Amino acid sequence: MEEEFYSTVKLTSGEELIAKICYLTEENCILLDRPMLVEKIKQKKHGKEIEGFILKDWISSTYETMFIVKMDQIITLVELDDRIKRFYLKSLEEEPDTPKVSPGNLTKKMGYLGSVNETKKFLEDIYKKS
Repeated sequence: MEEEFYSTVKLTSGEELIAKICYLTEENCILLDRPMLVEKIKQKKHGKEIEGFILKDWISSTYETMFIVKMDQIITLVELDDRIKRFYLKSLEEEPDTPKVSPGNLTKKMGYLGSVNETKKFLEDIYKKS
């Protein structure tokens, strides 16, 4: 196993990923740690079209954070520039837009505690108001 580093990875599928990677010499594979998909975007700013990119989850249907990719599925690897590395690390820190609720400030009406009948009545009331 080689030393880890942050890299952009271009796959034969056309996907471009950013991740911390480690080359697995014996398996001829790389280990991707917390890969994110690079998606190009275009925006108009002050009448000019500006191109950039955003980072998205590469695989959304799992809680796994490490993936192995065979070298024959990779076109190229490039070590990240420090600015892009900081952007990637900041993107990893950001949580999705979920309400920050701790068990201490939940109420029965929020669904933390309650009965089926109370919840049914609460939902019916919401439906009737619509």
